[in-house]
Amino acid sequence: SLQERFALHLYSVNGKLLSSVPLDREVTAMCLTEDFVVLGTSGCGLEIRELQSLRVAVPPVPMRVPVRSVSVTKERSHVLVGLEDGKLIVVGAGQPAEV
Repeated sequence: SLQERFALHLYSVNGKLLSSVPLDREVTAMCLTEDFVVLGTSGCGLEIRELQSLRVAVPPVPMRVPVRSVSVTKERSHVLVGLEDGKLIVVGAGQPAEV
């Protein structure tokens, strides 16, 4: 079915499946930090999920255009989001409660 078309899976280095979540949109960009996985989607969304559980850490941030790249600054203070139309969006980040 369409709902099961996209998914995110987390494996240990030994190949053990640790976590798995269905996604409703195709992932077009991904970036990892120590604690989070940052996803850009074809559905014009930016998602931040907890790395260990893959649970959504903050409500998805809507973008008007498909996301082509995501990057987190070294200080983890901002997420840089490159869009299909060439724009670069800078999203302030911090602890999930502050995003």
